[in-house]
Amino acid sequence: LLDPIGGHILVTLATAAAMAATVVGIARLVRVWGHRNGDLVALAFLASPIVVVAGTQTADFLWATAFLTWGALALVGDRPVPAGVLLALAVGSRSSTLLLVVALLAAVAWDRPRRRTVAVAAAVALPVAALLFVPAWLSYDRSLEFLDATDGWVSLSNNLARFLLKNYAVVGLAMVVVLVVAAPALVRALRNWDRDPMVRFAVFGLLATEALFLRMPWKPAHLVPCLLALVLWIGASDRNRRPFLWVVVAAMAVNGLVVFRPFVADEPNSTGGGDLEPAVTLGWLANDVRCRSEHMDQPPHLGSGAWACTLEPMRGPTDDPGDLG
Repeated sequence: LLDPIGGHILVTLATAAAMAATVVGIARLVRVWGHRNGDLVALAFLASPIVVVAGTQTADFLWATAFLTWGALALVGDRPVPAGVLLALAVGSRSSTLLLVVALLAAVAWDRPRRRTVAVAAAVALPVAALLFVPAWLSYDRSLEFLDATDGWVSLSNNLARFLLKNYAVVGLAMVVVLVVAAPALVRALRNWDRDPMVRFAVFGLLATEALFLRMPWKPAHLVPCLLALVLWIGASDRNRRPFLWVVVAAMAVNGLVVFRPFVADEPNSTGGGDLEPAVTLGWLANDVRCRSEHMDQPPHLGSGAWACTLEPMRGPTDDPGDLG
């Protein structure tokens, strides 16, 4: 709809607007669920360079999170029909968002008085989401082949290694240290399970999306929903204090400027192993700006080298321009 009108510029601006809507939605959701400092919880999400990079291109994850957060607000506000439509749009934007939608519905339905609202929202969301995939169904000759995806499973050891490496690369060393410090508070937050839907949604959402990523450890942007669940869990813990949240924001942001990369891939774009070559390099955001400036004059094509360039903070420099397995 947007590309014929304004080309890639309008499409990218629209994605940036979806990113902004997600940030505002997170801040409001934290407040509606009875927690403080929603602004800093939302800022922690925005500070991740993976979010900023995904929100300034044609990635669909920020569209999904925008519809999801505002659907959650409608659901918590006892407006099940708008909630169902928004949650359907979240699934229509990115089918894997179904896991977060189920996590949200389960978290809210945990409270018995809210189950009718959840049931109505689910009854609206299911058929609307199905309708959104009719064009894909038609374009695949009325078959379900559009649901097929590249198999990301190789073996438990291989997938686990890629899962750990990419999770580390997305949050960065500073945030790993912060999470170690926050871990006791995150565990203590589970004591509020029966009375805090934000804890339930954050934990359900994080477990579901990380399990999917273990099954298919693909690109860094696939972890955007995990980052959303993570910051909400921090916001639901007793670490929800402004000084500590500013530390979280800084730890997220520093990964955009500089990264510590312990390994480089010995076989890029394959399922090979890695070589121990510790290095401090440009962070995700700084490197992404560099790559965009270098490849801005090239038309989009797989052999341009742009994709390999953007992944250097995680896998190191390579002459292979292909995708990352």
